[in-house]
Amino acid sequence: MIVTYDNEIDAIYFKLTENKIDSTEPETDRIIIDYDKDNNIVGIEVLDFYYLVKKGLTVNDLTFPEQHKTTASQYFNIPVAV
Repeated sequence: MIVTYDNEIDAIYFKLTENKIDSTEPETDRIIIDYDKDNNIVGIEVLDFYYLVKKGLTVNDLTFPEQHKTTASQYFNIPVAV
């Protein structure tokens, strides 16, 4: 898994596979999921990431495959600047 964070727009992207993105679907107004042609998750983008973590968002609120939940959960312990 590759994780990138864009500080300017407060968005984090969890890239789970190297598969080509075939479609993108909003899960909520702040969570966007990319899928491959076989409907497998390629990546998950979380907009307003620090705000959502501060409000209590956890890795369990996102659609991560089980093998990525432990790795992803470390990003939910990032100190939030108020």
